[in-house]
Formats: sequence, C-alpha cells, structure tokens
Amino acid sequence: MNKIFDSKDRQAVFEFILSAVKACGKAVSLVQVGSGAVGFHDAHSDLDFVIALDADGSMAEVMDYMRQKISENYDLTYFAQDEARHLQVFLLSNLLEIDIGYGGYEHAAAIKPAFKVLFDRTGVVEEKMIRSRAWMDDQIFGNKQKKDIERAKNSVWAHLMHAAVAIDRGLYFRATGEMDYVRTLYIDLLCDRRRLESTLNREADKLPENEKTEILRTFAAGNSPDALWESLVTLTDLIYREMDEHSLPVSREMLDAYYESIR
Repeated sequence: MNKIFDSKDRQAVFEFILSAVKACGKAVSLVQVGSGAVGFHDAHSDLDFVIALDADGSMAEVMDYMRQKISENYDLTYFAQDEARHLQVFLLSNLLEIDIGYGGYEHAAAIKPAFKVLFDRTGVVEEKMIRSRAWMDDQIFGNKQKKDIERAKNSVWAHLMHAAVAIDRGLYFRATGEMDYVRTLYIDLLCDRRRLESTLNREADKLPENEKTEILRTFAAGNSPDALWESLVTLTDLIYREMDEHSLPVSREMLDAYYESIR
C-alpha cells in the first residue's frame, strides 16, 4: 500500500504544479483557492487551483497539457474532467486530491473570498478578482437563496406530510428519507442567510451553536414511532419558523391537524 500524503508531499506537488503552469505559455496566471490560499486547515487538506488562460480558446490545449504533466510525474488513482465546469480532478496514489479549474483571464472572478494569485503575466488578474468580490456574493448566494426559498414553498410541506404517513405505516427508512430532504433544505436556508456554502454541509459547522444544536434534535434517537414523531415535529417547527415571512400552501395549523389525524 502506498504511503498516504503528508504536508511535505503536498508542498512538493504544489511546487510542481506552479512550475508546470509557469512553463505553459498559454497559461498566464495561477491562482490558489480554498483553504490553502489562507493557510491549510491541517495536514489532510487538498490542493485547489484556477489557471487563467490567454484566451478561452486555449482551454482544451492547456487542460491536456496539465493532465499529461501530472500523469507523467505521479501515479493517478483517479482522474475526471468536467468539460461543462472547466474542471479537472486528480487523485494521486497517495490520496492527495488536486482540483484545477480553467478560464480566460478576461473573465477572472473570485467565487469565494479565499484566493491567492501565485503568479500573473497579465498584471490584471488579482485586480479583477478583488473587484468581483463586490458583486459575486450577492449574485451567487442571493440567487441560491431565492431558489431555495421557492423550493421550500413548493415542496417542504409535502415531504413533511409524506414523512408522517410513513411513520404511521412503520416505514422507517421512507420517513427518515423524507425528513432528510427537509433537514438539508433547512440547512441550505440557514447557510444562505449567512453566505455560507451549504453543499454537502461544507460550511454548516460555522453556524451559531444554538442552531447546530437545534439541527441535531431533528435526528431521531432510534427507530421507534415516538422518536420519529418527535424529530418530525421538531423539524417542522424549525422549517416553518425559518419560512415565517413566506406563504406556504399548507399552513402550520393545517399541518398540525394533519399530524393529529394520523397519530
């Protein structure tokens, strides 16, 4: 079995990536993003980069160049290329993950606040990324918040009703699946308000302690009907409180009456 990477291994790969990109004439800038841009969380952090190109038309050539360079120097356990997202994912045999995004330097923008320009032949990439922060958060999180609110209005009550019926029928996994959907949406809404990334609960740990405690109460402490009902009612309280300013087709009073008719 290959040795799992450590901080020294990661630094060596970092330096190799930097050298390879500098040697590519069509790559005009390399930007480190994620935790590495402000200091790695710990020894287990991966490497995330964005390569700015001289033009969008160079993307296929530079992506092929980077795949060749990395695969020639390291054993790969996994590789994937997402054309639509302009993203490559490398997993080395020592389980170090390298994510590389690509885009023309004219469109340089910082999707997240953590970034570090490692080199820039154009002299404008960092300025473009700094300026983009003035509107990027509102565009990304604002639009996501609107979509999540609309999704909650159109679906949350239905999943709660389905969960109640599943508990009554003794369908534990169906009930927990319906509640999982609502809980995930609730966490999305909390994170949207605080401009935190909610995909896979990535930044949910940054939520206030009282809100995290409330979320934990929505997990059933066992598979008994009483435990499931308790978690369902708690989850209903939380999501309806979060959606208090928005009109849902099924009111909380109607949902309470529905629960009462089933229990």
